[in-house]
Amino acid sequence: MTEDPRTEEAVWGDGRNLYDAVPYLDTIIETIGRDLVLEEHSLALITAYAAAQMIVEQAESTGIRDEETALLVVRTLAEAAAATERATDGSNSC
Repeated sequence: MTEDPRTEEAVWGDGRNLYDAVPYLDTIIETIGRDLVLEEHSLALITAYAAAQMIVEQAESTGIRDEETALLVVRTLAEAAAATERATDGSNSC
C-alpha cells in the first residue's frame, strides 16, 4: 500500500505541505505520472516544466525559488506517481 504524499511526514512547520502551497499540483503530478506510464515523455516534460514554474511562483510558501530545484521536486513526485500508477494497473489486471 502506498501512502498519500500529503501525510504528516510531508507537512512543513506551518501544517501545510507542497500540495497545499501550490494549487492543483497534486492533479498535475498525477497527470505527469500517467503520461510517463503511457510513454508520452514529451508531454510529461512540458507539463513538468509548467509545474516547476508554478512551484517557483509560490516561492514564498514553498521555499523553492529556482526552477532547477523545482523541476527535481516535480520529477521525484512524478516518478512516484508513475510507480503508483503502474502498481495500481498491475493489481487491477489480476
